Amino acid sequence: MLHVAALTLLAVLSAPSTSDEQIPYDAAYRKAQEEKKPLVVLVGANWCAACRTMKSETIHSMKGAGDFKEVVFTQVDKDTQPEIAQQVMQGNTLPQIVVFCEGDQGWKRFSLTGMQSERRVKELIRKASEILPLRR
Repeated sequence: MLHVAALTLLAVLSAPSTSDEQIPYDAAYRKAQEEKKPLVVLVGANWCAACRTMKSETIHSMKGAGDFKEVVFTQVDKDTQPEIAQQVMQGNTLPQIVVFCEGDQGWKRFSLTGMQSERRVKELIRKASEILPLRR
C-alpha cells in the first residue's frame, strides 16, 4: 500500500505544472541554471495597477500560448520579497520584467520597465536568448 501511495505522489509531483502555478524565485533560479534556460522575472506589487494588469493579461496570455516553454518564469512581489526585488530591479519603476541569461561570458541581464505588451516581452526574451550558447 505504501508503494502505491509513493507512486501516486511521484506522479502528482512530476505532472506538468498548471499555467497559474507560481515557482518561488530561488527554485526558479536553480531550475534555470540546471536546464540552461533564461530566467524571466516579473517584479511587481499588489497595489500596482499596471502590475496586476500585466499579470492578468500579458503574462496569463503568454503562459496560455506556451510562450514560456523555453524559459523559467517567476514573479517577485516588491513588498513581500523586498531583498530579492532590490537585487533584481534597477530603479523603482513597477512593473519590471527582467530576463537573466547565462552565456559564454557569464550571466547577462535584460529588462523592460512599466506596462509591456506581449510583443515587447517576447522581443526581450528573444534578444536575451540570442546570447545563449548552442545547446548540444
